[in-house]
Amino acid sequence: MITNFEEITEELSDHEKTLIPILVKCFQKYTVSNPITGGEVVRKMNAFKPEYKMSEPRLRKCVNHIRKQSIIPLIATSQGYFVSYDRGIIQSQIKSLHERASAILSCSTGLSRFINQEKNMVVNTPHH
Repeated sequence: MITNFEEITEELSDHEKTLIPILVKCFQKYTVSNPITGGEVVRKMNAFKPEYKMSEPRLRKCVNHIRKQSIIPLIATSQGYFVSYDRGIIQSQIKSLHERASAILSCSTGLSRFINQEKNMVVNTPHH
């Protein structure tokens, strides 16, 4: 779970885990030449399983599970999601994930410097 995003990053529920094989089957239909957007996946899943209202953040949680468990080589680009077994495409996705993680770490480092440099200006205020 991620602080400040607990509701959307909580661990997969048992019900969500039952959706993983369905998502995997869905994603396997898409290639680099015909990716599917997250919004389209959510719409299709909600039409298929209306009792469970999937959201894009929860879809990303499912995508993370699929990748962490090495179920399929699921790629995400600005065009959408697709499966590729091409080594170069997978390596490009790995590079993208590392770059995104590095950018997030740089943001946290910048905020940490602010706190360290501006100790007298930091005022504790209630969370919204």
